Amino acid sequence: MIRRLVIFLAILLGVAALADRGLASAAGNATARQIRIHEDLKEDPSVNFRGFPFTTQAVRGKFRAVDVTARGVQRNGITFSRVEAHLEGVKVNLSKALKGRVTAVPVSRGTATVTLSYGDLSAYLATKPGNIRIALRDGQPVVVSSFGIPGIGAVDVEGTPAVTVAGDVVRIRVSNVHTVGGERGLTATLAATAATRASFSLAMNDLPFGIKVASASLTADGLVVSATAEGIVVDVS
Repeated sequence: MIRRLVIFLAILLGVAALADRGLASAAGNATARQIRIHEDLKEDPSVNFRGFPFTTQAVRGKFRAVDVTARGVQRNGITFSRVEAHLEGVKVNLSKALKGRVTAVPVSRGTATVTLSYGDLSAYLATKPGNIRIALRDGQPVVVSSFGIPGIGAVDVEGTPAVTVAGDVVRIRVSNVHTVGGERGLTATLAATAATRASFSLAMNDLPFGIKVASASLTADGLVVSATAEGIVVDVS
């Protein structure tokens, strides 16, 4: 008798867990549609309500943590290949969310990783003067650009990039510039001028979910930006 009761309770708990996660999945899909519309995305992002039980959180209208992953996010002429956000203390009315009637979502805090591939970065830079692009040399990123040398004409030069953040702007400063292949030398003055012309900035004042740039770095995969959010209200109207 006891064994049968234990088995029955295990089955009941399993069904309850499945129902709970099913509701979480439905809420995630509904929220994803709202985010896609508001953030003008090409496809629904992945939305995962974390924590168990979901139902209890839904009744309270406050969720411990929500993970959102969006791809192909476009901002200021830049296409970000991936935006991964982890939001905590998210307040949302489940009934309104399922009906697509949520207009604002308060969030206590959050962190995010924004990745800009070198392909997408080069596509953005192609719209700017100087024929600036990113290349990898032995797995390390370099900035390549066209530069006019008096008496010779335009040549390709490359230099070492360094990333800094000033507010919502990510700046790529180039140094150690030399001609590609090293066939022609550059004077110190020409190298400094070429470095200035090859340097560029990226405006990131309109990232999704109200996140703000905290730091940035160049990796083997692209430009990776770390972002944070504190006490924000995400507009999803």
